[in-house]
Formats: sequence, C-alpha cells, structure tokens
Amino acid sequence: MNRKLMVLMTIGVIIFVASGCGGGGGGSGRYTLPGEIPTTGTGTGTGTGTGGGTTETDPDSLIASAWEDYKFGAYSSAIGKFNQVLALTGVTETQKAEAYNGLGWSLTKSSGVSSAISAFTQGASLSNEARIGLAASLIQRGEANSLPNAIKAIRDAGIVSTSSKFTPRVDHPIGISNAEVHAMLAFCYFWTGDKTSAASHLTVAHQEDPASGSPTDQIYQTLLRLGVYSTN
Repeated sequence: MNRKLMVLMTIGVIIFVASGCGGGGGGSGRYTLPGEIPTTGTGTGTGTGTGGGTTETDPDSLIASAWEDYKFGAYSSAIGKFNQVLALTGVTETQKAEAYNGLGWSLTKSSGVSSAISAFTQGASLSNEARIGLAASLIQRGEANSLPNAIKAIRDAGIVSTSSKFTPRVDHPIGISNAEVHAMLAFCYFWTGDKTSAASHLTVAHQEDPASGSPTDQIYQTLLRLGVYSTN
C-alpha cells in the first residue's frame, strides 16, 4: 500500500471518528440510531445550518434541549435550536460558544465534519469540544498546510503533553475519546515532520485504546507501517 493511500485512509478514519461513528472506548456516548427521531419543528438537516426550533427564548434551556435532541439522533431539530440561541439578543459570549459548538457537532452528524468548520471556528474561542471538532475539520481537508492549525486547535483544547486528558461534558455525547484525540494529534505531528511528538502521542493513544480495529488502532497501525517509531 502506497503512502498516499495510507494517508487518505487515515484521514477517513479521523472523519469517521469525528462523525461519532467510531467504536473507541465503549460507553463513550456514541449513538447508533438509524435515523433522526421525528420531532416537532424538525427541519431539513441539509447541512446549511437551518432547521426547526421552538418558541423557547431562554438560551440555556434551548441549549440543553438541543443537546437532548442530539443525544437521541434528532440532529435537524438540534441545529434549529442552536441557531435560535445564536439569533437571540443578549446572549453571552459563553452561550454563543456553546451554541456554535453544539451546532458544529450537529452538522457533523447530519452532513459531515466538513460542513461544520465555520461553526467550530466560531465556537473555538471558548469551547474545547469545538476546538477538537475544528481540528478534525482541518484534517479532513487533506492539505498539509492545514495540519499546523489542527495541532494548534488540539493544543488550545488543553492537549499540550502526553499526560493531558480530553474529557467532553457528560451531557454532550460527541463520541470522541481521549485516545482518539491523541491519535489525531499524532497523525498531525507525523505529517508535519515531528516524529518524536507523533510517537509519544501515538503510544498514549494505543495504551488507552488497544482494541483491534478501533479508529485509534487503525491510525496506530497506519503510522506504524509508515515508520513512526523508526530512528531513520
């Protein structure tokens, strides 16, 4: 298998992880319902950031309700509610960041991580979850010049060393594990020429999630074949 194909496959795994469809670390909050649960006000879910909503006007209540919709697979309804928050007056910067973060993950589940980069970018000022989503969006581009920004986004999320931990909020079932974040970071470091950092973070990822065939393992096996641990 040539290097280019292996890179593309690894990017595909990372997109798979970001979409919340991976397996890493059972009990990670992933949901596999086959379709969206019909709810009042559900919109089209086309990935444009549109969607139905409610007459609720309290931003915190809307955000909580939107995450409940997300939890049960009603992504279009969640998109509508997060957008309602962003349309309200008097919303705090923290609430805006929370809404953009939720919008990003809802769009990711509805239409793919590439559709969420704008929302993640706007939420990344205050949300670590949005920063991780932004990193996945940047990696998805498959462009070398996007990888340093992906590294920055992950580091801004607090993953500054091999001992750093990424822990999403328990009421935000985005389905990204700490092992997967370290594996993503290892991928970025490897393709920007920092094999030492890549190897360190990949080791952490593999130790936390050694399950054969998991998204973390697929990234691990790919970088292993590409010589991440070689001294040449």
